[in-house]
Amino acid sequence: MYEVQMKYMDEHNQDLFNFTCESFNIDNNGYRFENITMNNFKILDLEVNNEDIALIKIK
Repeated sequence: MYEVQMKYMDEHNQDLFNFTCESFNIDNNGYRFENITMNNFKILDLEVNNEDIALIKIK
Protein backbone atom coordinates (compact mmCIF):
# COMPACT_ATOMS: atom_id res chain seq x y z
CA MET A 1 0.00 0.00 0.00
CA TYR A 2 1.12 3.53 -0.78
CA GLU A 3 0.26 6.60 1.25
CA VAL A 4 -0.54 9.66 -0.86
CA GLN A 5 -0.78 13.32 0.14
CA MET A 6 -1.99 15.62 -2.62
CA LYS A 7 -2.91 19.28 -2.85
CA TYR A 8 -4.95 20.58 -5.77
CA MET A 9 -4.27 23.85 -7.61
CA ASP A 10 -7.23 25.58 -5.97
CA GLU A 11 -6.68 28.98 -4.37
CA HIS A 12 -9.88 28.62 -2.32
CA ASN A 13 -9.02 25.24 -0.78
CA GLN A 14 -5.58 24.75 0.78
CA ASP A 15 -6.35 21.36 2.39
CA LEU A 16 -4.31 18.25 1.68
CA PHE A 17 -6.11 15.28 0.18
CA ASN A 18 -4.91 12.04 1.90
CA PHE A 19 -5.53 8.45 0.87
CA THR A 20 -3.91 5.05 0.47
CA CYS A 21 -3.79 3.04 -2.76
CA GLU A 22 -2.57 -0.37 -3.89
CA SER A 23 -0.87 0.86 -7.06
CA PHE A 24 -0.25 3.94 -9.15
CA ASN A 25 1.07 4.87 -12.58
CA ILE A 26 2.67 8.09 -13.76
CA ASP A 27 2.72 9.27 -17.36
CA ASN A 28 3.14 12.57 -19.22
CA ASN A 29 -0.46 13.60 -18.52
CA GLY A 30 -0.63 12.83 -14.80
CA TYR A 31 -1.28 10.14 -12.24
CA ARG A 32 -3.59 7.13 -12.06
CA PHE A 33 -4.25 5.56 -8.67
CA GLU A 34 -5.97 2.19 -8.20
CA ASN A 35 -7.87 0.62 -5.27
CA ILE A 36 -8.02 3.73 -3.12
CA THR A 37 -9.10 3.80 0.51
CA MET A 38 -10.05 7.13 2.06
CA ASN A 39 -12.13 7.77 5.21
CA ASN A 40 -14.01 4.43 5.13
CA PHE A 41 -14.61 4.72 1.36
CA LYS A 42 -13.17 2.56 -1.38
CA ILE A 43 -12.67 3.89 -4.90
CA LEU A 44 -11.67 1.68 -7.82
CA ASP A 45 -9.51 4.25 -9.61
CA LEU A 46 -8.70 7.95 -9.79
CA GLU A 47 -6.96 9.87 -12.57
CA VAL A 48 -5.49 13.33 -11.92
CA ASN A 49 -3.92 15.64 -14.52
CA ASN A 50 -0.52 17.19 -13.81
CA GLU A 51 -1.84 20.75 -14.20
CA ASP A 52 -4.38 20.15 -11.39
CA ILE A 53 -1.76 19.23 -8.77
CA ALA A 54 0.14 21.77 -6.65
CA LEU A 55 1.86 19.19 -4.42
CA ILE A 56 2.04 15.41 -4.30
CA LYS A 57 3.90 13.07 -1.97
CA ILE A 58 3.78 9.27 -2.37
CA LYS A 59 5.44 6.96 0.13
